[in-house]
Amino acid sequence: MKKFSIIGVGGFVAKKHIDCIKNLKGRLISTCDINENVGFLDQNFPKTLFFNNQKDFFYFNKKNKVDYIIVCTPSYLHFKNIKSSLQSGCNVIVEKPPVLNYSNLKEIYSLEKKYKKKCFCIFQLRLNDRLIKLKKKIEKNPKLFENKRISIDYYTYRGDWYFKSWKNTKKLSGGLLVNIGIHFFDILIWLFGNVKNLKLNKKNNEHSKGKIKFDHAKVSWNLSLKRNNMAIKNKQTKFLRRMIVGKHIFKFDKFNDLHEKNYLNILKHKKFHISEFEKTIQILKHLTK
Repeated sequence: MKKFSIIGVGGFVAKKHIDCIKNLKGRLISTCDINENVGFLDQNFPKTLFFNNQKDFFYFNKKNKVDYIIVCTPSYLHFKNIKSSLQSGCNVIVEKPPVLNYSNLKEIYSLEKKYKKKCFCIFQLRLNDRLIKLKKKIEKNPKLFENKRISIDYYTYRGDWYFKSWKNTKKLSGGLLVNIGIHFFDILIWLFGNVKNLKLNKKNNEHSKGKIKFDHAKVSWNLSLKRNNMAIKNKQTKFLRRMIVGKHIFKFDKFNDLHEKNYLNILKHKKFHISEFEKTIQILKHLTK
């Protein structure tokens, strides 16, 4: 039975990880957050220890030989928390984006080697059955989609709170294209190969769009947080998340079980390693200049 700990347990995404640990019969032995509104832990892992001091948290995990520390903190804290986890002698599971720059990624490789532990990333969309089938088609016939219309619409409304939070500060989140665009940019690279050329047609903190030429496809993408854009596209105000490949539509709204599949991949097959983020961080570097 694997032992897990979570830092950033008070945030929204941590609850997905708690469900994974519970469903896979793991033990959540410690958690940490500056937010103490974590009563939901009592319903899932009532004996879990809670720390609001990071130094004590990492010391406890090192002493108790925790198998995995899960990093669910804001993006700008990921590198610091990954580093502390590896130094504590623990493997790491981290949400996307695992880091905000390439130099941090390279340093993590050195830390893994030094402490003989590994850092894994959540790439849940790569485990969707329909996208896996699409990838196999591309691998079998790389030229199949070169002349087909491919586009992504990612409309997900955010209220005033978002623009006053760390998520709207480029230095802390990487900006809109990293904080939210990360999900589909990663999928595009995974599916269609290396980036040959990219063009930004619009870029601000609410709405960005452009075109990217990959090894095996040309893709138009459109990312917006504006309610009026969604009303036009979807006649609703919640979200529209889809990729159109020729005549096929892939929706990004029913992937609730994919975190658990990601955990199974990490525990059984030791993937996805953080190194799989290398190509994605390179494209983000160009898009966020």
